[in-house]
Amino acid sequence: MSSLDSVPRNKAHDSTAISEVLEQSDWFCHAVDFDPRSGQALPQSLSVFLARIEGYSPPETGSPYRDRLWRITEHCSAAVDRLVHCLNEAPRREHALLPAHAVRELDANSFIKLSNRPGRTLREKLAGNPYLQGVRRSQSVDLPENRLFKACMVRLAQYLELCVERHEHQNDLLLTILSWLRSGEARDIGRWENLPPNNTLLSHRDYRQVWDAWRWLQSLEDDTARDLSEVHARRQTRHRWITYSRIWSEGRHCLADMPVFFDFDTFEIRPWFNSVAMQSVQEKIKRGARIEIHTPVCVDLATSLPRYAAGKMARHLPGSFAWQQWQGEDAEVALDLFTSDAIYRHPQVTTLFPTDLFFSQAAHEHLERAAHAFTGRLQEMFRHDTLIWLVPDVLNDFELDVTRRNLNARFQGAVPLPRSIAAAIQHVDYSKVSAGYPIVVIDNVGGKTCVTKLVARLDPALKDKLPETRGFYWERHPSVIISDTPADESEPGCAITSIDGQNQWQPPAIAARPPALDNSVLKQDPRIGGFAFAITVTQSPVSGGLHFHTLQQRAGDIPLWRDEIPELTIKVFKDGRPQRFQLVSRGTTVTPIRGRPVSIEVKEDFTLPADRPFYQFPLFLGDSREDLGYSARLDSCAFPLKESVDCALHLTFEYGADAPYQLTFMPRNGAFAQVQATWRRTRDLVVTDAPAPEYPAPMAWADLRHLPKPGSSETTDLLNWITRAIARLDQDIYIRPKARAKAVINKEWRPDKNGGYFTFATTSATQERVFVHQKNILDGHVYTDFGVGDTISYERHEQGGKCSGRRVAGEYHEEVERLKRFDETTSKNLVIQIRKSVYYPIIQIWRDGRSIDDIDCPGVFAKAARSNIDYLVSLLQENDFPTSVKSVILVLMCCMHKDVPRGFIQHLSGQLENGSIRNPQAIGFALGRLDQPWQRALFSGLMRNITESVLRTFACAIWRDRHFVEQFEATQMTMVLKSLNLALGQINPCPGIKGADDNRAAVNWMRTTTELLELLLGVLRTRDAADMQLRMLLQPHQQITKALARSVERVSELVAQSTVALSCRVQINIEKPEGDHTPDLLFALRLYLTGDDGANAIHITRISDSQDA
Repeated sequence: MSSLDSVPRNKAHDSTAISEVLEQSDWFCHAVDFDPRSGQALPQSLSVFLARIEGYSPPETGSPYRDRLWRITEHCSAAVDRLVHCLNEAPRREHALLPAHAVRELDANSFIKLSNRPGRTLREKLAGNPYLQGVRRSQSVDLPENRLFKACMVRLAQYLELCVERHEHQNDLLLTILSWLRSGEARDIGRWENLPPNNTLLSHRDYRQVWDAWRWLQSLEDDTARDLSEVHARRQTRHRWITYSRIWSEGRHCLADMPVFFDFDTFEIRPWFNSVAMQSVQEKIKRGARIEIHTPVCVDLATSLPRYAAGKMARHLPGSFAWQQWQGEDAEVALDLFTSDAIYRHPQVTTLFPTDLFFSQAAHEHLERAAHAFTGRLQEMFRHDTLIWLVPDVLNDFELDVTRRNLNARFQGAVPLPRSIAAAIQHVDYSKVSAGYPIVVIDNVGGKTCVTKLVARLDPALKDKLPETRGFYWERHPSVIISDTPADESEPGCAITSIDGQNQWQPPAIAARPPALDNSVLKQDPRIGGFAFAITVTQSPVSGGLHFHTLQQRAGDIPLWRDEIPELTIKVFKDGRPQRFQLVSRGTTVTPIRGRPVSIEVKEDFTLPADRPFYQFPLFLGDSREDLGYSARLDSCAFPLKESVDCALHLTFEYGADAPYQLTFMPRNGAFAQVQATWRRTRDLVVTDAPAPEYPAPMAWADLRHLPKPGSSETTDLLNWITRAIARLDQDIYIRPKARAKAVINKEWRPDKNGGYFTFATTSATQERVFVHQKNILDGHVYTDFGVGDTISYERHEQGGKCSGRRVAGEYHEEVERLKRFDETTSKNLVIQIRKSVYYPIIQIWRDGRSIDDIDCPGVFAKAARSNIDYLVSLLQENDFPTSVKSVILVLMCCMHKDVPRGFIQHLSGQLENGSIRNPQAIGFALGRLDQPWQRALFSGLMRNITESVLRTFACAIWRDRHFVEQFEATQMTMVLKSLNLALGQINPCPGIKGADDNRAAVNWMRTTTELLELLLGVLRTRDAADMQLRMLLQPHQQITKALARSVERVSELVAQSTVALSCRVQINIEKPEGDHTPDLLFALRLYLTGDDGANAIHITRISDSQDA
């Protein structure tokens, strides 16, 4: 069978060229696999491709070549076999002349036809012709997709019959097609009119393959002619890869594996990189080493060189065990690498080895696909249902989830066994063992050095079954981690040569042996205690694991070891705060036999609160603050509950099962059927649109004239307020002299009832009588300086129709405008007055980036504001003005951010001294939205050294302008988040209050803590950022988000223990469970950081500036 039979022969297409094209196509089809859905050649690894080329041999004489026609028939043959027996059908409705007794349905046309017949009644009308025009319904196969199917089969049959005539080789598909074409069903199908394909042709599993075959048949002759014209280029391509295959098979060179892409239509073979990297090796590489074992096997996947034991031998698994995900701009390829000489370790490549299934933090999807590939390879080598696989003692049952599920799916008798138990079985001499005999197993795997204590226990029944054990089994205690150093990145690749990101060849790394541990030091560790001797695992104990299986087979149902499973808790809300609820208590032991569940008693009842659509509780191991990355979830049609329900908990543990822990909630009052919890993985759940805190809607300039007063129906005009407030402030700061008048004293000084002296004077122009008292005489004069007939000057004051003189002095005295004198008391009073009268309006007016240069800013106010700004700047330039008052004025100026004059900017630089900020609030106000060059320069200075003061500055700025958070780059925000998490982790417990009036330390502690939490709430708004990198930084699955969530939980505990209330500027509207006393800010942060859907119901109503007043 050959598609070249359809090409007209001429001089250009001689038999030699045709034979060569046929062999090229057959060679190509042998080396690649085709996607059964699309028919396109699938990418594969370089090593697999070269091995297939090496194993190619041309077809024998008379055998068909695998060419274009072969590809078409292979692609559609299965679909044709299914369709000829089950074509698509559609209901069909038609009119037909039927005997009266066979009519089942009539319509309007039927009655019209009947009415045209002669006769008055129905009997008369049918008397001469007992037939009616009725409606007949049937199933029809005359559909567009079936017409295309028929046309394709006719065309394909023509080509196949031509092949039979030329080569006397008949394809089985031809008989199927010819038989169907002669059927009545095929005759009922009309002609194909070359219509555009419908949805069925494009999406149906079988019709899609027929559509592909039809398209290829349409261009078959043109494609074949092109193949003949390009025979020379195809020859070169084939020669190149045959040369590589020969180099690979000789085993004298090491070739780096990578994806190879194929295009059957153009005969293109395109590797990921243009050139094939190779280097010579001293020792010849052996190719084609394969094993197939039909007896029980013990395998250890937790080491860089996986080992196995079968029978009496223990050795490394043959070939390379690796899985890679290659990610390019327009291509993504997964490779199973089991025959590779070397691999690439580039940034665009994700590489996983068997040990990564236990210790890697790679994406869950990648781990699943790698585990599927590795276990599939193991099944090819180990044909027995029983597989003992060794488990690192440092891991818990939840961390083994991926490996356990995939091995259970491949091997019916897959049994996990701790490496410590296998090592004990392999090395311990039972003749020296007695009851309570303790040993420890020291193991280093995955960068973790752990010590596992095993205690010998006596079982008389076991002694009868296995006399060599003297009746002793091992009780395993939870492992103690001595050191936890992340494994070096090159460690997983120590079994194979690699090419790094700089295209440098790296030889196989030799795993460093961990330093020896001193037994005396271990015995002094209270977590370990005394022991008889220690076993240090230096080589995988697979032989011990296989020997364990042999002993267990002889022992039957009597276990050879027992396991003390770790303490397991879930976090719930109780008494208004999150607490741990114990599922597995410390010291609980189980019998680890596959298929035999063990019941674990949960003593305390669990209360399910009302009004929850579902329940989800994070899972914790022991005393760890970090959850396991799993949660227990309850779903039931009975939820939400109308009232809280107490439930008894039933917990079972089945060793080696896909889900070892089974937790069931059974209501005490029978309010609903018992519900089994499902364990949900939360650690690897990738969320890209987690809820983000909203920012209160900014006010317009017009709204500032009608700001509602809290607790009142009245409104306040902030623009008028600030003008009046600064005018009043001037009166308290400056002496502004009034016009002075002159008069002549005409009476002697007389004493008053209080011991003071007074007199009267008369003006020369109006003869007005003026009362003069000695207390109104200016400093530097006394009343005796002025006698009858002397002229004085004064400021005229009238009250009740009577005139008096104030600021009395000599005739020629003149006053100038000047600053008042301030002492400590008057300075403090002035500061209080400024905070009460000026702070609030200025903070509100210049919030949200408003500026007097805005188009909608009232012109009258803008003019007055510029005058007031100049006035405030002049106050800062007064040498005798109190420093404390200047500080509060500086804050006022900072509130105006980009409206401050250039001369004021130098005052801000003085606020940054030696990395410490004297007034973080002022700098935070001044930053605005960072749209001025000096603001950007100030921001850059802050980012150079992110201290706690800088974080407090950002906490103020981030809630002053909604766009401030968007000005951060992803790298800058990462630095801020790390510093913020560090600062939260360094918060100490709240200082105690020594006396009734001594709470300053506690208040400062609470204020600092609150500002850090406010900053965290503000940076969570990055989840709404336009920049994708910035948006993803604080998604719930990110490590920094989880670390911040743990820090918030810690701060929540400290706040609950403190004696002061958490007061937050951010006003949060949130609904909390009844009895939950967590402060709103902390409760909201908990929901946002964990990605809880309840965060969508949180509303931030306003930013309260009461703390700023």
